[in-house]
Amino acid sequence: MKIDLKATGNRIKEIRKQHNYSMAAFANLVGNSSASTVNNWEKGNNLPKQARLEKIAILGNTTADWLRYGDFNDYIKQLLAKATLKKELTEEQLDQLIADLKKQKITYSQDLKILTLANELFPDLFESSYLVGLSQQPTSLIAEDFTTYHIEKDACYRADILPIIEDLLHDSPQKEINASILFIVFNLLKRAEHSNEFLTIPEILTLLSDVITDDIAYQHTSTSKVVDYTELIKKRTKGKRLSDKTVKKKYVQTKTTLEALLDQFYSEYH
Repeated sequence: MKIDLKATGNRIKEIRKQHNYSMAAFANLVGNSSASTVNNWEKGNNLPKQARLEKIAILGNTTADWLRYGDFNDYIKQLLAKATLKKELTEEQLDQLIADLKKQKITYSQDLKILTLANELFPDLFESSYLVGLSQQPTSLIAEDFTTYHIEKDACYRADILPIIEDLLHDSPQKEINASILFIVFNLLKRAEHSNEFLTIPEILTLLSDVITDDIAYQHTSTSKVVDYTELIKKRTKGKRLSDKTVKKKYVQTKTTLEALLDQFYSEYH
């Protein structure tokens, strides 16, 4: 469920006020930032990074998820309201659902698992068309309509792609950022699919990946211009770091290659 930044800001402000910290003192305490940064958090302009959220949560004797989403009971109520059930859960039903969620250690951001359990407990409250999507993969991040996909369990989609998405969007402390990056990439692929230079996109992303992850500073044998996505699920050992002189040379080479690839796109559209 989407984070209400303004509500998160109010919760951060409440914790700061409880301890009588000025914005400047609070900023220094939770991450060597500035008073204006704290002001932006409290106004709901942006969200603190995970490390800072955790420090604020410690000060408030709570959790980073509470800061993001508020009270868990309220989170469940809002999620169920968005699911447009036939009627609202009674207080007794809500208590039963929350107790079972805690027993199964299902928490914030695991929306599909929450709705799946609610459906199992109170099936009469859900529309039949909605149940089809939930019933196919009750523990998967993405609900699927079997008649649409017909994908075997051992297919690369299930075996390789879904686990990566599950890890990034459920288990990562940076799941909000991961989601935004994934949707940018998905949108890029969808819009560029018919470009004459589409086949150069894996090479561009591989070069950017080497820079962003600092893999460029290490020796690796792969020279393929095509990304093997099955390799992404393997833990990579970087080994010995290259000399600064060599790394600088590789940066120059990478920049030259990227510029050449981007020139190809420029030539196509101009």
